[in-house]
Order: sequence, then C-alpha cells, then structure tokens
Amino acid sequence: MKVCIFSSVHNALDNRIYYREARSLHKAGYEVVLIAVHPREEFRDGIHIIPVPRFPRWRRPQLWFSLTRRVIETDSDIYHFHDPELLFTTPWIRKITRCPTIYDIHEAVADFIEIKDDLPTIERIALAWLFRWLEPLMARFQSGLIFADDQIAQSFQDISLPKTTLFNFPDSDFIDNALSATQNIKARLPVVLYLGGMKHSRGSKLMLEAFSLVLQEIPQARLMLVGPFAPSALEKEVRDDIVRLDIQNAVTVIGEVPFEKVPTYLTEAAIGWVPFQPVSKYQKNIPTKLFEYMAYALPVVSSNLKSVQPFIHQGENGYLVAAEDPHAHAHAIMEILKNPQKANHMGRNGQKMVGQNFRWELMEERLLHLYKNILTSAPRR
Repeated sequence: MKVCIFSSVHNALDNRIYYREARSLHKAGYEVVLIAVHPREEFRDGIHIIPVPRFPRWRRPQLWFSLTRRVIETDSDIYHFHDPELLFTTPWIRKITRCPTIYDIHEAVADFIEIKDDLPTIERIALAWLFRWLEPLMARFQSGLIFADDQIAQSFQDISLPKTTLFNFPDSDFIDNALSATQNIKARLPVVLYLGGMKHSRGSKLMLEAFSLVLQEIPQARLMLVGPFAPSALEKEVRDDIVRLDIQNAVTVIGEVPFEKVPTYLTEAAIGWVPFQPVSKYQKNIPTKLFEYMAYALPVVSSNLKSVQPFIHQGENGYLVAAEDPHAHAHAIMEILKNPQKANHMGRNGQKMVGQNFRWELMEERLLHLYKNILTSAPRR
C-alpha cells in the first residue's frame, strides 16, 4: 500500500509529520511519499520526500494547484494531509483518484487565528469565525480524521467518521537517547530552557519579567530561548526588553534550530519552561515541548492550563503556576534551582512517566488501526 502525506505549510521534517507518522507508516510496511516544504528531493529513512517551496500566505492558493497535481501523480492508495487550507483541494483528489483522504488536525484552527499577531484584528475575527463554521463542515467529506489532542476532537465529535487522537509523544529513539544522555548527570547548571516558537501569547514578555526576578535572588541563573519568533519583529522587541531589564548577560537567544540539535539544549538545562498564556488555543493544545523536557529529566514549570494539567503532578514532576503572574513563575523556578536534590527527583519522575505512559509507540498503534480501518472499507479502484 502506498500513502501520500502532504502539506503546503509544514516542513517535511516536521516532528509530527516525519519523525512520528511517516516513519511509523514506513516501518509498518507502507510505501511513503511525503510532499512538503523542503530544500530538495531525496529518500530519507526509506521515505520519498518531494519538495515544495515556501510561499507567502497571499500566494498559497497558487501553490495549491501545483501541489494537488503532484499529490495525484503519486498514484497512492490513501492521502493524508495536514493543513486546513488543503480541505479545498481534497474534493478533487478524491474525485480523480477515488481514494480516501485523512485530515490530520494539529490545532484548534479558529483559536489559533484569533491570536495571530501578524494579522489585523478585523481580519483575525472574520477568519476565525469562518473557520469555526467551515472546517467541521468540510471535514465531514473526508474518509478519516486525526486529532493532536482530545480537546480538538471534541469539536468534531458529531462527525461519524473513523477518527483517532494521536498525542505528540516522543518516539522510542528520542526517549532512549534522552535516557542515555542524562544517565550520568548528577548536578545541572542553573539554566532555564524555553524551547519552541516565541509569541506574545506564549508569554514572551512574562518570561523576561519573571526571569529578572529570579536573577535578583540567584544571579548565576541563565535563560536560554531556543526557537523562532512569530512575527519576526518580535525578536527585536524581546531583545529590547532584555536590555531594558538589564539581563543581557544572563539571557541567550538561540533562535530556530533543527530538531536534531534540540537534545543539546535539553541536556544543558535544569528546568523546562512552558509560560503559555490562558488563551483558548493553549487551553486545548498540549505543548509538545512538555514531553521533551520530561524525557530529558527536566522538572517543568508551566502555566496552569487545562491542556497541561493531566501531565504535571504538582511537586512530583514540576509545578503549575498562575499563567499571567511573573512572580508565581519566578517563585517556582527559584524553588527548583535552590533544591537540586529535589529537582533531580522531580526530573527522574517525569522521565519515568514519559517512558511508561507518554511514548509515541502507544499512538503508533492507533495510527495503524485507523489506516487499516479506512483502507479495508475503501472501495477498490
């Protein structure tokens, strides 16, 4: 069986798309073609990657036509896509190929649009309203649905299609590497790590204010910011705030790094930080970084969000704090940095939880079951 996974927005080596789903399908015996943003055509881990260019938002409809043509040309048995905008292309794909399509829903799209800093307010409101109505409607015409968490799934609970939730848990390779890398770590430097995209809604300003409070009591503490800025103008704002707070000697802005380099920063840190703000999107979407922190035995300081609550046991593997209170974040960070023995115990608890309960192999079974279900019921070509 041949599967075509495609995206007009995501990088081909996206954690969920490539490292989790595509590699799991290939391991299960599927021939996998992946069409997504990538610099070149190549075979990687047995997966055929076909590149598409990264287009600005206003030119993406132009990309849809060429992408749809490439997708159809793969002559696959099932088509698995990852972007809501591609809902407009799937009727043609199904009509021409007579094959099933799966919509993989990474986030609550309407909630995400509402907090996009690079869109004017009126445009955000209008687009969010449109997608809140249109997305479930068009999802009904797919052959199957995949959700990144149960909160998203609730928005589609009335749709009678094969569907499953696949949490973005780390895979066994990541977990095994994390265990190996942290096995002999006894004491960690007082480094606080934020891993992921930097946005206002993810607490970019709160982080710096909270960390300046940490430095007043623990001047040797350091903060590492690893990830891209959205919008790009936010980087200047963050750097200006660092200077304004006079903490430039204690904060390192790394920027975006390839996924393969993420473990380097995880092994250098003592705390993993999730300072997301309590907007609707983050109350629903589980931060992937949460499990990466835990895999590397980092105690977690996180905003007290509904999405995170099931995974952080207060004082056992981290602390949940008031999302909008920099003093609460600072206090939790200082509590961990001042008690290294307790911090080590919390980190090992989190690592054990990931190894036993939050690993991708549990999700892999769901993915393969969904594919089997859809392909078994699909009409023969």
